[in-house]
Amino acid sequence: MSLLDRIKVCNNGTDVSDYSPFFVDGQRLGWIHRDFAPALIQFGDVFQASANAVALHNCLNDYQSRSAAVVPVLRALDAEGWFSGWRDEAYPVGAGFYDEPFFEMERTAVPRFGVAAFGVHVNGFVRDGDELLLWIARRADDKPTYPGMLDNMVAGGQPVGLGLLENVIKEAAEEAAVPAEIAAQAKPVGAISYQHQNDNCLKPDTMFVFDMELPKEFVPKNTDGELSGFQLLPVREVMEITADTAEFKFNCAAVNIDFFIRHGILGPENPDYIDIQRGLHQ
Repeated sequence: MSLLDRIKVCNNGTDVSDYSPFFVDGQRLGWIHRDFAPALIQFGDVFQASANAVALHNCLNDYQSRSAAVVPVLRALDAEGWFSGWRDEAYPVGAGFYDEPFFEMERTAVPRFGVAAFGVHVNGFVRDGDELLLWIARRADDKPTYPGMLDNMVAGGQPVGLGLLENVIKEAAEEAAVPAEIAAQAKPVGAISYQHQNDNCLKPDTMFVFDMELPKEFVPKNTDGELSGFQLLPVREVMEITADTAEFKFNCAAVNIDFFIRHGILGPENPDYIDIQRGLHQ
């Protein structure tokens, strides 16, 4: 196992031969696994499914009508067990982050439709002289996804209606009790993208990454029940855990690796350096 292996896990969804393209208004926005596509046939007034493609019905021709039409369909599919737990959090569905979205969709359904999703991940770190230490979170055992795994200090999907920094401030308060005046100082330091496949779901995701330097006396505390605790670890120990184990959630490992590179902990003397750099931006 290595740091490059962690990157390869993120990008294990390059083969789409088992997926059908998902179209809206003539534009491909996602990929739907052929095991899931038949479940949409019963909703013919909302989805048009064929042997080779799935499309949102062309009678739904604006953001409002599309968004309203998919809600009861997704509720019914959730009751059938297709999703991992309803979140009551809407994600925009579009061709790209800066493009006008076509409609919005419940978060938990996004991977089933293989549409692009976005989020924020925050490295909470402390300086102790020349040493960097990272606050590492552990996901709660009852989380619907990746329970009990290690995570970045703060992370969350990018919902409808919030800017990126607004989302950082919200998630930092909910997940780590970070005061707004500290969270507002988080610095945007890049974006990581990948295409991951799991449980017949495709995730072409982009994570906007922020660094948040914290006072030595600050101790994070989870307030929304999604994390079970935090530990403050030297950055080189975090790198060892990331490289030698699969304890970190797959995309959080990528965020760690990006931090190691940017802070000079992982350099070009590593023979996988170029492949790692490429793998962070698919």
